[in-house]
Amino acid sequence: MNKTINSNMKYYLAPMMGYTDCYLRNLAEKLYGDSIQTFSEMIVDKAIIHNEINIIQKHFLKNNKSAIQIAGSDPQEITQAINIINKIELIQHVNFNLGCPSSRVQENMLGLALTQNQDLVKKCLEKIMEFKGDISVKCRLGLGLGEDKNYIFSYLNLFSNLGIKEVFVHCRNGVLNLDTKKNRTIPKINYNLFLECKKNFPKLKLIPNGEIDNKETFDLLIENDVSDFMIGRQFAKDLTFLEKLSIYKIKDKQISIGKFFNEIKDFKFLNLNLIKKSLFTILTNIPNAKNVRNNISKFQDIDSLEEYFVDSKIWN
Repeated sequence: MNKTINSNMKYYLAPMMGYTDCYLRNLAEKLYGDSIQTFSEMIVDKAIIHNEINIIQKHFLKNNKSAIQIAGSDPQEITQAINIINKIELIQHVNFNLGCPSSRVQENMLGLALTQNQDLVKKCLEKIMEFKGDISVKCRLGLGLGEDKNYIFSYLNLFSNLGIKEVFVHCRNGVLNLDTKKNRTIPKINYNLFLECKKNFPKLKLIPNGEIDNKETFDLLIENDVSDFMIGRQFAKDLTFLEKLSIYKIKDKQISIGKFFNEIKDFKFLNLNLIKKSLFTILTNIPNAKNVRNNISKFQDIDSLEEYFVDSKIWN
């Protein structure tokens, strides 16, 4: 048997602005079932405070299973946002962003920029801990180009002392004077430091993120007792890539797609183009893929799109 296959492996669809909308998340959940946990795009606490109804309704379906990722740097505003989220039954998990390096996020001292002030991070996380459901954090291995064990060890100690048990670690540093794209290439992936963190903090559930898109990387991590993986852009390119690597078997795509349409077609903020965008992620390397995409692009209503997917034999 392929040593990579493990029924106990868990996958996490990383929060990504412009990608992990409610359609892609719902589609991932239908394909992978309980083997996946999805996360919303990052939502700033101010947006929740000042535009609660529209923000929540636009980002989450009525049968939501996704965690909400939030960002903030003002403990009082985080308290306000958490008080609102605590009243929303469909949200059971809050993830706090401490890793986003985008310039817009930096300007507001959010994400990675916030980690320059650990005392403020602590105050913010203390307010996050007022959430009644599951709590996690997403962070980077370091700040700047050089390896810095003190940075990540210090933050893992902070999370542990606060009672945060689940931490998603992007296995490369973040650099504040680089744009988001360069932050995905210039700081080097450092799985060895992640594994050292895992060894030194056995009571924390540390989940790696970053370039987990090939069998060699999966095997390396699995050989070091990693069974949970956060995957971002590779899922956004090809939601079924785990099947192509013989890591996960998706049982029946047409049934899953049928369930997907059943849940989204009554959505108040239905966006046909975003639905198509999510569906394109399951068409990579299928026979006649170009013609299938061309056919999909012509549909002007969701009923026709649903009929095409449910009735056709795309994967046969």
